[in-house]
Amino acid sequence: MRHLKYALIAACLACFMACSDDDDFQESILNSVPEPQTPLDEWIWETFTKEYNIRVIYKWKTFEITPELNLVPTEEAKIIPFLEIIRKVWMLPYIDLGGAPFFKETAPKQIALVGSIGFMEDGLYLLGEAERGRRITILGLNTRPINELRVKQFTHDFHHEYTHILNQLKSYPPAFEAISAGSYTTSWSQITNSYVEGFISPYAMADANEDFAEMVSYFVILDAATWDRRLQAAGQPTSEPYRKLKEKETIMLQYMKNMYNIDMYELRNRVQVEMAKIIAEL
Repeated sequence: MRHLKYALIAACLACFMACSDDDDFQESILNSVPEPQTPLDEWIWETFTKEYNIRVIYKWKTFEITPELNLVPTEEAKIIPFLEIIRKVWMLPYIDLGGAPFFKETAPKQIALVGSIGFMEDGLYLLGEAERGRRITILGLNTRPINELRVKQFTHDFHHEYTHILNQLKSYPPAFEAISAGSYTTSWSQITNSYVEGFISPYAMADANEDFAEMVSYFVILDAATWDRRLQAAGQPTSEPYRKLKEKETIMLQYMKNMYNIDMYELRNRVQVEMAKIIAEL
């Protein structure tokens, strides 16, 4: 038996050696040459990748973008201005309050940038999405020049999508969804006054996840007085819609503090300061 084993091993080695000698392997069709780094790539590496392990995807690779949408790449001149905005209104406020280790743990590993808006068959459009806690995609960067409205929209979109990631890592209490159970609807785009339904925006009516993310994102982009006016638009403090919004606000504030040690009032103050600086320099 021992001789048989040796014979089999010898035969296998002989076969392997014969194949190695006789076959003429062609050069691999895979391109293993690294793509040349541009000044933009180097800036992204220094600002996002080296320190926070965030890869910024802007070069057009259709397999990395939602395939059912007809999209175009981002103009390179738009990329640094956008990334500078989100660095100031999203990254730095969270890093200042939660610390660099917290941010590195929770930040998306990829940020994908798309030039066009994602128009869908039902007449709605996609401006951003968070995927499995690892990537945030922002669309529509080519569409309009950066002005005050766009700065606020970028800030809203990124805080909204980042909240989805935080919720995927640590779930918000079931009590939040119970507040408006039965009121979520696929027809949210037809709602003209969401406040009287107990929602901070029409999109918040899509489902509980969007409801929570809208509470966070609007809380930080609106100053305290404007936020209070939105709640008051729901009705008197004794009304049910006002009560629902205040209950959602309370759960959101407690969640961010208890789960991530983020004081939302401090976060809002820092975001407001950074937005004001950016807008003043436009």
